[in-house]
Amino acid sequence: MNSLIPTVSSHKQLRRSLFMFAIVLACQATWLMTAEFFLSSSADTSERPRVAAAKHNASALAASFGFVRGDLWAASALAYSDILLEDQRTIAQSGALIERAREVADRALGLAPYDARIWLLIARFDARFDWLNGKSSAELRMSYYVGANEFELIPSRLPLAVNSSEIGVRDFQQLVNHDVRIIVTRKRELTPAILTAYASASPIGQQFLEDALKEFDPDFLSKLPPKK
Repeated sequence: MNSLIPTVSSHKQLRRSLFMFAIVLACQATWLMTAEFFLSSSADTSERPRVAAAKHNASALAASFGFVRGDLWAASALAYSDILLEDQRTIAQSGALIERAREVADRALGLAPYDARIWLLIARFDARFDWLNGKSSAELRMSYYVGANEFELIPSRLPLAVNSSEIGVRDFQQLVNHDVRIIVTRKRELTPAILTAYASASPIGQQFLEDALKEFDPDFLSKLPPKK
């Protein structure tokens, strides 16, 4: 009879351990599901600015619940990218929102430095709002280093790159060359990005694009819009 006592005690200990494990899993599931719920509610951007504000709030709540999850902070930061589409007058009235956007982006970058989207977003913010004395080239370089083959970034990255003060620097040109080569050799559906970039590029940037196209696709030169 006494030999059964350790066995009963072991079973109780096992049940207790399994119960605690189940509680931990339930808490983790609640944490994940709550964050994802708020994140999914931030997807609609069809009405502005009311829905845009709701999107910011929902993504911020998701990031707060998943306070150490870099992906949620990245999503929250990217929710502010609509600010970049606003006209100058609207932006002038949104100083607090812009500062908040930068704070969220910095938090996202600290938790997910591997996310090229955040490096590019910060570069675009810096280029638009002249944060850090307009030094957006470092973030732009990082977006290439960690996301060179993230093709969905090209339409936003290429116009910024050909207007960067770095476009005359050889090693930076090699990074941008990669985007141009990808478009003309593998992703022809992204060719409008070259046209958009060329139309808004600095003179040095326009010359760079012409030289790159001469190497990769000379026939494309005839499609370029007139120089500024």
